Amino acid sequence: MRQRRIIYIAVGLALFLIPRLSLFPSIAKAQGIRIGVLLPLNGKLAIVGDLERKAFEMAAKEVNVSGGIQGQEIELYFRDSMGDPYVAKEAVTKLLSEDGVVLVTGGCSSSATLEATLVSEESGIPFLICTASADRLTEMNMEHVFRLNLPVSEYGKSLLLFLSKIRGLRNAAILRENSRYGQYESKTLVRICRRRGLLLSDIIEFSPNSIGHMAYLDRLSRAHPDVLFVVAKESQSKEILGFLSSLETKPHLIICKGDPFLDMETDIRAQAMEQDYYTTALWHPAAPYPGAAEFSVRFYETYGIRPDYHSAQAYAALQVIKDTLVRSLDYEPESIRESLEQTDMMTIYGPVKFLSYGHKKRQNRPPVLILRWSKGELNPVNY
Repeated sequence: MRQRRIIYIAVGLALFLIPRLSLFPSIAKAQGIRIGVLLPLNGKLAIVGDLERKAFEMAAKEVNVSGGIQGQEIELYFRDSMGDPYVAKEAVTKLLSEDGVVLVTGGCSSSATLEATLVSEESGIPFLICTASADRLTEMNMEHVFRLNLPVSEYGKSLLLFLSKIRGLRNAAILRENSRYGQYESKTLVRICRRRGLLLSDIIEFSPNSIGHMAYLDRLSRAHPDVLFVVAKESQSKEILGFLSSLETKPHLIICKGDPFLDMETDIRAQAMEQDYYTTALWHPAAPYPGAAEFSVRFYETYGIRPDYHSAQAYAALQVIKDTLVRSLDYEPESIRESLEQTDMMTIYGPVKFLSYGHKKRQNRPPVLILRWSKGELNPVNY
């Protein structure tokens, strides 16, 4: 009789507890590792935010399908910064207090990212920046802030190094689009010319609809530059390359800066060019990094759009996070921070190692790519 009563009690207790176990994931199932992702999912930078979100989701899915981190899945918690400092501050606060994340990544707008990192630093939660480029983000001596991407002040160093290895260059000219982008990039090129010792013969502005005007040909002919820099973001690359093809006296070196020189129409037009020309990029599927080309294919097959450098930065950030978590003693924020400090790996975005130099702390220094169009093919250049 007593045994039967014990059995009844045991069965009743089991019936009471089983439905309630599902309320406690840490008991019913190993809880996932919560990672916060701060992105501008609305507002002016929403296109960038969407590209990065897609890359983060794809990377996390691949990690989880392959077994996760020691059997635990990565769980991404997205919050919208809208590219606004105040909104970003509120969003990261919710990631930490409501979502309980152990690490935050993302960050596009530098002003918004700055406010978010200040909150993260005060809370002792690591923040891995993957896109925001203002120098000061890694110059404030914050112990929990790491940056994957290059600071904006170092964008021109690769091009300067490339030019320094080519002999016989004496003067240069800049053919730039009449836009904010053209004016901004020209400032960097002027500094590069000064440091390289190149005499700047002329700076010629053009509007997107008048690149073929004869006046530009005359001015370039008079300048007769050894190096011609072309800066364009809104113009069609095929029109610009057609204009350059008509020059009677070709520059020794043509370097084009801007997204139009990386698209498919450029590939078609470049095949008709008699002269090779160069372009630069923060990332490209042709980059000499393991998995870069394969990532581009998978991204296109999954979403039907081509990934850009923002997508690659986001995907690489998740690669770094995976590596960090695998090496971490546990998933407490301080252990994760210490593991991040020891990062030394290769990603689809290039090498990642967080360094301290000058005023910078915990800053990665991936090289800017120099790419050459030759016979219709775009390939990276060793320099």
